[in-house]
Amino acid sequence: MGKKQHSKDRMYLTTTEWKNEWGGYKEKQRAPFKRLPFHCCAISFTPFDDPVCSDDGTVMDVVNVVPYVMRYKRHPVTGQAMQLKDLVKLNFHKNADGEYHCPVMNKVFTEHTHIVAVKPTGNVYCWEAVEELNVKAKNWKDLLTDEPFTRKDIIHIQDPLNLQQRTIELFDHVQKDLHVEAEAEEDASVLRNMSDDMKRVLGALQTQEAKDAFEKGGGGRRAEAARLLAAAKAAAGKGGAGTSKAAGDTTASASGQAAAVAPGASSSAVAMAAGGDWRLRAPQRSNDMPAFKPGALTWDTDDHLKAGAGPKGKKGAAATAAAASAPGAAGPGPGSSKLTPQQRYEAAGHVKWIASFTSAGGMSRSFTSTVANVNTKADRQMKRFERNPSKKGYVRLHTNLGDLNVELHCDIAPRTCENFIALCGLGYYDNTIFHRSIKNFMIQGGDPTGTGLGGESIYGKTFKDEVDSRLVHNGRGILSMANSGPATNGSQFFITFKSCRHLDYKHSVFGRVVGGMDVLSAMEKVATDEEDRPLEEIKVTGATVFTNPYQEMEDEEKAEEEAGRKRAALESGEAAALGDPDAKFGKWFSNPAANSASQPVRSGVGKYLNPAALPAPAAAPSRADEAGAAAAPPAKKAKVASAGLSNFDAW
Repeated sequence: MGKKQHSKDRMYLTTTEWKNEWGGYKEKQRAPFKRLPFHCCAISFTPFDDPVCSDDGTVMDVVNVVPYVMRYKRHPVTGQAMQLKDLVKLNFHKNADGEYHCPVMNKVFTEHTHIVAVKPTGNVYCWEAVEELNVKAKNWKDLLTDEPFTRKDIIHIQDPLNLQQRTIELFDHVQKDLHVEAEAEEDASVLRNMSDDMKRVLGALQTQEAKDAFEKGGGGRRAEAARLLAAAKAAAGKGGAGTSKAAGDTTASASGQAAAVAPGASSSAVAMAAGGDWRLRAPQRSNDMPAFKPGALTWDTDDHLKAGAGPKGKKGAAATAAAASAPGAAGPGPGSSKLTPQQRYEAAGHVKWIASFTSAGGMSRSFTSTVANVNTKADRQMKRFERNPSKKGYVRLHTNLGDLNVELHCDIAPRTCENFIALCGLGYYDNTIFHRSIKNFMIQGGDPTGTGLGGESIYGKTFKDEVDSRLVHNGRGILSMANSGPATNGSQFFITFKSCRHLDYKHSVFGRVVGGMDVLSAMEKVATDEEDRPLEEIKVTGATVFTNPYQEMEDEEKAEEEAGRKRAALESGEAAALGDPDAKFGKWFSNPAANSASQPVRSGVGKYLNPAALPAPAAAPSRADEAGAAAAPPAKKAKVASAGLSNFDAW
């Protein structure tokens, strides 16, 4: 109740009321934004099985794009002219969970991932991997196959900043309602749940189409599309795509080769038989990463504490038997004449022992025990002197596939680098094989037995880990120690084929490959068996040490010790007896009083002063000289002429 209680009871309709509640103009409601997922075909909008793409990054299934391009001769998204030879076969990789991911960074693809493909190989990566390892590093080689490419060959499949590229309502075939007529569907309900290929087979029985399909190799629509695409690629590769005769010959030859394939062959086999581009083959569905979970026991998952434990399978048993019969398989026992790396390194005089801060305990044992010998001197425990150089080391590993140049981080991991350099210098790695190789992961070697169960260090059987936050498994060619748990490093090492950050702080990184990446790629391409052993032998034939900081420090220590011994000999007089010409000078400078045979010449003060050695006093002047000097007038002091103020040259 108030003065303005009826202020809104108007006798007319407002613009808003007429627009929203009555028959006024209403704006058209825009359809919700629809974005095509990266794993779906741009024609059928369903997940693809055999993906191909165009130069602009549009991904399509080969079953849908081949008939579309053959009928309309245009791009299904942009509407521009298009041919089958413009399509690129894509190789997507999946992880253990069946998700599409980057094979280099193991990054799972999502709708927010920038996805790219390399045109010559068709391999699909995330943009971060290509940008860091190819673009910025100017390394224009495929990250998996090392096939060269250019910057123009990078195809952007999905760019989160370019949403218009994958907007469904802007596709050309959607706006113009273009589609390929499907096969006529049977009315029988029994054919409702059958596949398109089965319906086509049942509908074309005893017809000319069935005979033609049998002559072409069969395989359904997918195989037929693959054959057509292979024929187009072959025609474009031979340069005869412009003439109908060359195209017909190529198609006929492709059909003849496809007919030689056994019935029921896959589309990849048909494509191989058709002589087309190798990129048309389906990607190998292999598990590139190790089947076991990386952890502390990364390199040896067998339980060797149990009786009979060892490598599995017939090849593993043969390898164990070969290791047992190998010359260096058995450890040095009481009756063995072969020295261990530790004994050989110490015998060469490279190890220096110094007294530690702890006692050996002999005096305390003799004080509390009635059996121990009496010891009244607190002897110090001797410990190994660890050299910590401030420079890098460089070693070249010679293999039967080529040479690998390795840079060692002696300034960060001195203990591990000294072990590796010493074993290389002792020839411990000569004629050893790389016994384990996992593609896209790492290759392992350094075991003289070739089984992955042997190898010793210069510190003994094993030595402790040496990890640092500056040394991680980041990148290709990282050199790290293989172990079977904490503080179990021996002689075995591995070289990474990619980043393995899950191994950080579990394995000691001590170097990296700085030369011979092509040799490392050749090692990765060698096929392996089910136990990850290379089928072709990859052997280390030798090693050359170019820079050994530990030997340089050892030479400096020996030079200092030699100089100290010589200085002590000069001071003690032993050098004079040996006929050293510098002995008399050293003796005089070190002890001047020893050479002075002074005897007192008088009594009292100055009894050691020799009067003969003192200078003679000056003679006294005569009286005539004194008289002549008095008669002569005194000499006047010479006047110095003043320059005055008119000339400033003397200033």
